[in-house]
Amino acid sequence: MSKPKIVLAGFGQPIIDLYSWLQADFEISGVIPDYHRRAKFPFFYEFLEQNQLPLLDFQEANERSSEAIIVYNYNKIIPIDEVRVPFLLNIHMGLLPVYRGNNANSWAILNGDYTVGYTLHAINDKLDDGDIYYKFSYEIQPKQTYFHAKQAMKTDMELHLSCQISNVLQGKIQPQSQQGASFIYACPLIPEDGIITNWNLPSQDFISKNIVFARPLGTGFKLKYNDALYEINQLSVVSGFLASKGVPGAVVLITNSGAVWIKTADTAIEIQSLTLDGQIILPSEIFKIGQRL
Repeated sequence: MSKPKIVLAGFGQPIIDLYSWLQADFEISGVIPDYHRRAKFPFFYEFLEQNQLPLLDFQEANERSSEAIIVYNYNKIIPIDEVRVPFLLNIHMGLLPVYRGNNANSWAILNGDYTVGYTLHAINDKLDDGDIYYKFSYEIQPKQTYFHAKQAMKTDMELHLSCQISNVLQGKIQPQSQQGASFIYACPLIPEDGIITNWNLPSQDFISKNIVFARPLGTGFKLKYNDALYEINQLSVVSGFLASKGVPGAVVLITNSGAVWIKTADTAIEIQSLTLDGQIILPSEIFKIGQRL
């Protein structure tokens, strides 16, 4: 029995991963890139050449009698009116119908929702608005970051995505409409969004930002002091600290281990260690009680 013929649309390592997850069950006849960036990402073009995957556009994908175009990490508006394949599916890194657009999982976390995931859905003429076929969710646990959630998502994709796409093509999944659903659209995050500029926020907001910006996936959650950017390595809410008035950003305690407690809008957070220019630093080495950050 011949494999269903599909085309992938996207760029970079996500497409390389997607190919590895799908190639056993589908005939992948080419890739539609969003932009051409051979000089910056030569490894991607080497992968395409090694696997004899031609670069296509949507018109050429139509001509290959494909059953579906699977979109992943594609950052341009898709010309819906030009697509003639039976299924145009997107892998959205976020849980629809609520979290749409860029960095959807990150914005879920920043809104205090630590259940994140990905959605396989149809593409229509409105961004991330098409019928939903499959969702995978993961609840971020205390002391975890978005890295742990992303690993869980990749594992689920490797184990289940190929089967779910097959079921869609065979009509075995009843799609869920998003019509009438409430939602948010969010903008892309930039590294500067991970720098603390306002301490007058609830403690949990700092935890949420750390989950999003912590390495290895993020660019680091940082604070600025004396014109230097210190990366926060370990951060937690101070257990037992009552909601109270104070001076947000003030150092209220230095612990025996060298950590500092910093007042927030409601309680306090504890910073256990920092990094500057690759060197790990105890906060007690640079801060004093009463100091305002």
